[in-house]
Amino acid sequence: MDVHPNKDGISKAESNEQQRNWSNNLWVKKVQDGLANYDPTRAHLNFEVTKGGKIQPIDKSKSIDEKMNDILRSRGIKNPNARDNVRRKQRILAQMIFGGSRERMLEIAFGDQAVNLEKGADNSHLKRTEDIEKWAADIYNFVARKFGENNIVSFYVHLDETNPHIHCTLLPIDEKSKRISWKRVFGETPTEESATFTRLHNELYEEVNKNWGLERGSNKAETGAKHRSTEEYKRDLVNQVQELENTREGLLKQIHRMEIKLKGLSTMIANLQARKEKINEEIEHIAKQLGEDGQDKELLAKRMTELRKQMEEIDRKISDKQRMLDETEDVLADVKAKLDGLRQEHTRMSKIVGDDIDREAKSIHSNIVTTYYKMMAESLQPVIPTLSNEQREVLKDSGFYDLTDNPQHVITCALFLAINYIKEATTYAESCGGGGGNMSGWGRDKDDDDERWWMRCIARAAAMVKPSGRKIKRGR
Repeated sequence: MDVHPNKDGISKAESNEQQRNWSNNLWVKKVQDGLANYDPTRAHLNFEVTKGGKIQPIDKSKSIDEKMNDILRSRGIKNPNARDNVRRKQRILAQMIFGGSRERMLEIAFGDQAVNLEKGADNSHLKRTEDIEKWAADIYNFVARKFGENNIVSFYVHLDETNPHIHCTLLPIDEKSKRISWKRVFGETPTEESATFTRLHNELYEEVNKNWGLERGSNKAETGAKHRSTEEYKRDLVNQVQELENTREGLLKQIHRMEIKLKGLSTMIANLQARKEKINEEIEHIAKQLGEDGQDKELLAKRMTELRKQMEEIDRKISDKQRMLDETEDVLADVKAKLDGLRQEHTRMSKIVGDDIDREAKSIHSNIVTTYYKMMAESLQPVIPTLSNEQREVLKDSGFYDLTDNPQHVITCALFLAINYIKEATTYAESCGGGGGNMSGWGRDKDDDDERWWMRCIARAAAMVKPSGRKIKRGR
């Protein structure tokens, strides 16, 4: 269970995403988006749970924001952020996501049916199981018991992504005061709020998830190195920070492309509107001339017909461009929302460990790669003049074969060694089929400068990832 507060309400783009309220063209763009992970051949399996635990197809007639406003209006409750000149917005929604491990959730959703998770795969043969509907209804009833069924705005179950999950939007309404109050519902202080979420995680497991073979999820306040070794925790953070940075760069590029497209479409629409105004002026002028004597009315009528056809064509183009503009704005809003979420996640990780690991890992990785290629070039020098049998032996003895057989494995293993993750380096080497080796006494000598240290790490890594007892045959 993951819970995030929301001060701004659910945007149109986010509502459309949760409801899959997309045109065919937008579906195509979503599928082609390298940062997205949607399978249109499974989209028809998505569903929602409504009052009384009823299972039905997702109702797209109203957006989530409209549903929220309907609930507030029917109960006479005001949105505190809807007032004029609001200085500080309140948390008016709880956005909840429920799920589990990919393997178990796919099993609950599709049983023993084969699911192809590759991008572009055809899974139209799949049918959702009764289990996923029952699990979703159990989660719905859990939320209804804890927070009131009338406060559930939307409850959508997605089976068209890599990991089946639930999106629930909840109004945190204090039943005593009949007001939206995050603090009254979840806790007046950060400590109380943390205790509430810990209790909810425990209750969710005891009341629902243990019956479905799902283990208790971890409260954010409880996540950290204490569940893993310090080395494992730091290593995972290095990987996560790098992944976040790569995703961020991709999102920024996508936003740049979308903004250029928006500008182009806006310019096209403006030009078409200007052309439309000129045609309107000409039509009005011709209309006046038709009422005057001495004019060639047949010629004027013919021109009027031509102009009206042009007007219809321009209206069609404007409508088409406006549709493209709206879809692009939706995509842009969606990408910006992802980027904002990414920034929040990066901020959260930075609070845990700061940016030192990120900078150190990038610097070490860069230097190791540079040194690696330098070593490769130096190992080739003895054999450049000729490739006789003797020189092949020189090539072998220089370490060239060891360095080039598994370069990515060597670099990754060397990175672990360089930051003193000895256990991880050994485990990684063995996972690659390597012999590992005795690491007793391994470490950086006091006389090692950076380059010598990186060279030692690379040489040791090359030996570690090489299968023990391997004999390399080299012939002409």
